[in-house]
Parts: sequence; C-alpha cells; structure tokens
Amino acid sequence: MAILEDDADFRKFLRHLLIHDYDLVMARNGEELQRSVDASEVDVVLLDIGLPEEDGLSIALRIRSTSGVPLIFLSGHSSEEMIVTGLTLGADDYITKPCQSKVLKARIENALARGRKKPAATRQRIEFNGAIFEIGKEYLTNAEGRRVRLTEKESQILSMLARATNLTQSRDAICKHLYGREWDSESRVLEVHICNLRGKLEKIGCGRKSIVPVRGVGYRLDLT
Repeated sequence: MAILEDDADFRKFLRHLLIHDYDLVMARNGEELQRSVDASEVDVVLLDIGLPEEDGLSIALRIRSTSGVPLIFLSGHSSEEMIVTGLTLGADDYITKPCQSKVLKARIENALARGRKKPAATRQRIEFNGAIFEIGKEYLTNAEGRRVRLTEKESQILSMLARATNLTQSRDAICKHLYGREWDSESRVLEVHICNLRGKLEKIGCGRKSIVPVRGVGYRLDLT
C-alpha cells in the first residue's frame, strides 16, 4: 500500500492503523508515488487531495493514465462536487477526514477486492468525431495519423472531460484541478484553453463541437 498524505498527525494515524496488516510505502510527493505505482510495488493507493506541491487530483489523473491500481482519495473536502470530481477521475473510493478506523479498513479491503477482480488497466485511448486521444498525452491525432500538439493544461482539461464522457464538468471543478482554485468569472483563461482545444480539433479535421458548453455550469465531451 502506498500513502501520500501531508498532514503529519493523520499520516501517523494511518501508519499506526495499517502497518500491522499491510506493507506500507509512505511517499513524500507525487513523483515518488508514481514510481512506486509504475514499479508495481503497491496494490492500493491512499491519496490526499490538498497537497502543498501538486494537488491529489492531478496526481491521480497521471496515475490513471498508466495504471488501474485501486485508488482511494482522502480529503477534508466533503462537498458533493469535489467527491464527484474525484470519482470521475477514476478513484475507487473517496473518504472524508477524519474517518473511523474500522470504516477505513473496510473500504480499503473493498477496493482491494475490486482490484483483484479486474485486470490491470492500460493507457486509455478515447476516440471521438475522428479524433484520437490517449489520456495524459500531450497530443491529438486523427485516423490518418495527423498530429497536433497540446499544451499541458489543454491535455489536463481533455483528460478530465474524457474521464467523465457525456457528463458535465463544472468550471469550478476544472479550475480547481488545473490551478487549485475555483473559477474566476473575471478571468477568461479557462475559456481561452477551451477555444484553443477546439481550434486544434478543427485543425486535424475533427470539427469544434466535441467540447460542448453547458450554459451556467461548464463543459462536457460529447462522443455521440
């Protein structure tokens, strides 16, 4: 089991609770966690969302681009929107802190059981309206092999939308994922990223309408 948690007291609680039942890897940052996952050293991940260097949502998205390891978010954020965001990014469970010891252990075992029943995931490939996108990659291609580069933020947005195909991601959730803060109605940064993404889709002959604006809410990726 790998744990990435920046709160020293809660990290100590987790170690004390779990060390007798699991082999623990206490990661210091997202890079260490990713290396453990890539090396197949862990069979479940406990991941905090509110981390100082890189938020847990971004780390989870990167993990999910290469691995189907069971992943549980640990967070002090209990809003419905944040929970939905976490689950649509591919988490197996979402636990709010503080949590009861027996409940935490039971949910870890449930995640492990689900993981044993399904094969390890490979990098996910999404095809829509003639475009081909591998989640976590910084490019788009079409059926003829024509490629266009994406910026890091464009790739993150498209990955997030692809994880929740045909479901709307709010502007707040997207900005929280990209920048660690809610959407600012005075800023047009998100809208510029979306416009550029649409332009790149058009550039490889796939049209601009796959990314659908939902008035007053956010955006969704339409595969129909």
